[in-house]
Amino acid sequence: MAAPQDPSFAPSGASSEDLRAERADFDGVLLAALAYGALLMLYIQLTQVVLRKPKRGYTFCAIVAYSSLLFPLATLAIVGMFKFDERSYIDNRNYPGGSIAFRRAYMSDVFNIMCQFCVTLFPWFADLLMLYRILVIWNYRWWIIILPFLTYFAKLATSIPLLISQMNPNNAKWVSRYSTYATSYYSVTVAFNVIATAMICLRLHMMRRKLEAVLGRLGASLYTSTSTKFVESGAFFTFWSIIYLILRTRGSFAQDVFLYPYIHVLGITRMLIIFRMAQDQAWSKDIVMASARGVMDWQVSSTHSVPLHDITSVSSLDKVVLQRQKYIGGVS
Repeated sequence: MAAPQDPSFAPSGASSEDLRAERADFDGVLLAALAYGALLMLYIQLTQVVLRKPKRGYTFCAIVAYSSLLFPLATLAIVGMFKFDERSYIDNRNYPGGSIAFRRAYMSDVFNIMCQFCVTLFPWFADLLMLYRILVIWNYRWWIIILPFLTYFAKLATSIPLLISQMNPNNAKWVSRYSTYATSYYSVTVAFNVIATAMICLRLHMMRRKLEAVLGRLGASLYTSTSTKFVESGAFFTFWSIIYLILRTRGSFAQDVFLYPYIHVLGITRMLIIFRMAQDQAWSKDIVMASARGVMDWQVSSTHSVPLHDITSVSSLDKVVLQRQKYIGGVS
């Protein structure tokens, strides 16, 4: 039996714009739940991979600390989002003006504040990884991160007044500036991610032929494929944030569809990079140096992207490189 479409069943006093906003809110929460589920699965898989490695080394501790910081923030954000929506759509369903009016009037609700605080804090730590990855891929040329570093701090600066305005919905001074703060913050966020994605993709493209000369086309494909560039550069979140900013500047009701899963999509892209590092498949300092020098030392391979294991062990890729070097030496 199809759902009734009788207008008399619609919420009293709700305009068509309010209903569209509520639909966008509902769709956004569903996408956020799906994104959190994907993030949860990635965190579980990452934990399994890390626990199989010997528990030693700075990188091991860094991976554990980083993932264990991001995941609780994402969890608290989704819990706060669900509880605030529960209060909006269930506990106060008859609030004058509907759930959207309730959300606007009670943005200072403790669950909403918890959600917004985590949403603001999450990118602070998530984007530190991109600065680190830019450094690694560009072979620690510190001048190369000046622009993304300044953009990162600009994002931190704009996020603070945005958070304060969200926590003071009854203060006319802050409410009047909320839209300006939000647009500025998300614009700087897009700028940072575009810069990071472009710099990483450009560098990987520049080193592709050099790495193929060292590892061969098959061995280098692990580091130079399109999917690798897509993951290493966080391109998916960059596209997501651009779409959200466009919808926001146009005043589209669909902007909430991209806003609610915002940090969870960000978390997925960062967790994928960490996952590749834990699997010893990410670009490392050794791989970058080998590409620059055009020679692969016997201890330089993908198994040393993250020194989570005994450095004396030799992987299958190590053996391939050794055999290739012996063959070249014999020919010469």
